[in-house]
Amino acid sequence: MILQVKHISKAFGDNHVLDGASLSLEFGQISVLMGANGSGKTTLFNIISGFLKPEAGEVYLSDKLIQSLSPYQVARIGFSRTFQDMRLISKLSVRENILLAFSQQRGEAWWRVFFSNREEENKLIQKANEILKTCFIEDVSDSLAGQISYGQQKLLNLACCLASDAPILLLDEPVAGVNPKYRDLLAQVIIGLRNSGKALLIIEHNQDFIELVADKILFLNGGKISEYASYKAFRENEIVQNAYV
Repeated sequence: MILQVKHISKAFGDNHVLDGASLSLEFGQISVLMGANGSGKTTLFNIISGFLKPEAGEVYLSDKLIQSLSPYQVARIGFSRTFQDMRLISKLSVRENILLAFSQQRGEAWWRVFFSNREEENKLIQKANEILKTCFIEDVSDSLAGQISYGQQKLLNLACCLASDAPILLLDEPVAGVNPKYRDLLAQVIIGLRNSGKALLIIEHNQDFIELVADKILFLNGGKISEYASYKAFRENEIVQNAYV
């Protein structure tokens, strides 16, 4: 197991959102975290990525305890995360957003991206162009990020994750609000990331997308997580059906 979340609890006032939630991630696997609205999925993402601290429980990367780390430190040890509100720089081009994301690679400094010598600059641009092609947005590489379509922005958001070269990706609703064409492209990219050996944890509600990409389902309900080996097994479970009624 590359990531282990053990018995995490978190409350906001009298609302006990997480109550002993546990999960594990492995390389080369896509885990989809599901649950009703307000069940605590984003709260759990925030704890894993260092934005919130749990009241009980532990988060381990391999054998290292990491729940006390800051978001910056968590990113530096190998995590990359997307948010529902895509944090792109709208006044930079699509390619420039990816070049900036290279600075999030472990051991890299942001200034090297923009103050490198010509040889290094050409290598970075070549890498950025490869990622643009992988994510199906090479045709808008010189457009401003704020001027491309919503589906293309979702692909750019994923491309920035890819540029960070993190082995563990946390994706928050990557296909929400995206039309079927871009949803299928996003699925192709995400499956490619899995096949390259990444560990992915995804929050998503779109059933067609989940059925296409999920290796296992993690269901968050009542503050705890239950695991299902397939989307079919999850969908047919009586407890799951009752939770969504």
